[in-house]
Amino acid sequence: MKKIEKWLERWLVPIGQKLNGNKYLSILKHSMASLIPITIAGSIALIITNFPFIDNVLPATFLEEMRAVLAPINGITINLISIYLIIAIAYHYAKEFEMEFHYTISIAMASFLILIPFEKATESGELLSKVIPVEYLGSSGMFVAIFCTFFSCWLFRKISSTKLTIKMPESVPPNVIDAFSALVPFFVVLIVMIAIRFVFSLTPFNDVNTFVYSVIQLPLTNIGTGFIPTVLIGILVQLFWFMGLHGQSLVGSVMHPIWIAARNANNAAFLAGKELPYIVTEEFVAEFMWPSFIGLVITLVIFSKKGTANRAVGNAAIGAAAFKISEPVVFGLPIVMNVLTLIPWVLVMAVNATVSYGAMYIGLVPRPTGVTIPWTTPPIISGYLVTNSIGGSLLQIVNIAIGVLIWVPFIKALSSQSAAELENSEIVESDSNIETIN
Repeated sequence: MKKIEKWLERWLVPIGQKLNGNKYLSILKHSMASLIPITIAGSIALIITNFPFIDNVLPATFLEEMRAVLAPINGITINLISIYLIIAIAYHYAKEFEMEFHYTISIAMASFLILIPFEKATESGELLSKVIPVEYLGSSGMFVAIFCTFFSCWLFRKISSTKLTIKMPESVPPNVIDAFSALVPFFVVLIVMIAIRFVFSLTPFNDVNTFVYSVIQLPLTNIGTGFIPTVLIGILVQLFWFMGLHGQSLVGSVMHPIWIAARNANNAAFLAGKELPYIVTEEFVAEFMWPSFIGLVITLVIFSKKGTANRAVGNAAIGAAAFKISEPVVFGLPIVMNVLTLIPWVLVMAVNATVSYGAMYIGLVPRPTGVTIPWTTPPIISGYLVTNSIGGSLLQIVNIAIGVLIWVPFIKALSSQSAAELENSEIVESDSNIETIN
């Protein structure tokens, strides 16, 4: 066990520290988090209009009108997610590198729009010009939005730090000075983006969006949402927690773009009445993998001996666990650097991922529909909302039960060990008191 602990400490901690300290991953992580209100707002409208059995309660004509009224909410939130992502990344980039917010956001948005082809082919084959294809503003354009924003902001910052800026007399108002200082860097960035657009127009892909989506985004999404990568990611998350690092935060900074792209693809398919393409989405990992610790908390409450520290930790953590907050049990039991808990801690996550993926793959449980809910939504309720089915709730119950079954023998062993240590300490203390009296 000591060898395992030393090996993890040697290799895992440095990786976690590098991920946690990377400025660009930090910017992306904060940017993804800032999208939560937008995606939840769009999802609320989707949940209302597609609530299970709602068509048995409301008249068909009223339901149709309600869906038509609420449809724009989803259209201007989830369907334009790349626009909001650009604003978020540019804002956090400017904040991180102490740049002027307005110009940083403006150059990022302008660079992204330059790369979009202003034409769209209709179903009949007619080519419309001077239009912006909406699909490039949604999930299909997310990776372009990320790459383009980081690159344009970086280039804008580099040029702004050189002598390629227009200097104005000190008597000129500060806002005018800032505007002219940004002029040359702004123009140079746009010229570079135009050059990129032109180069890709000469390729079989015709534009950057088609290239990135076909060659990068789609393959990465397919790989990142596969069964084996999902299980390995779950194991890695638990190993990070074991070392005292926030597993979801570290892994999420890399995986969120992939999971969110899959979620939005499912959302579009669900609205169109088509088969949902992905099992693993942002909601899959958040609702059927991350809550794997809840089985541990229940086991501590039920199977730990009364009056022991384990029972106290379970009682203290049960309220937080109901809202999927794991820190009280992670640091209270503790899980951190506790080799005795490492095997079940990792095993439960892997088993939950396997069972959940399998249940959705064979069709026992519907796949996530693409709705977004607050991450603190209690289990059973959350499973129902993200799958639009009672099957999601039942799957969460099964996962929790599996967690309890796996944790029971380990918690009983820990309780026996704690009781033995307490008894030995009392004997030692009693012997020392006798010696003192003598």
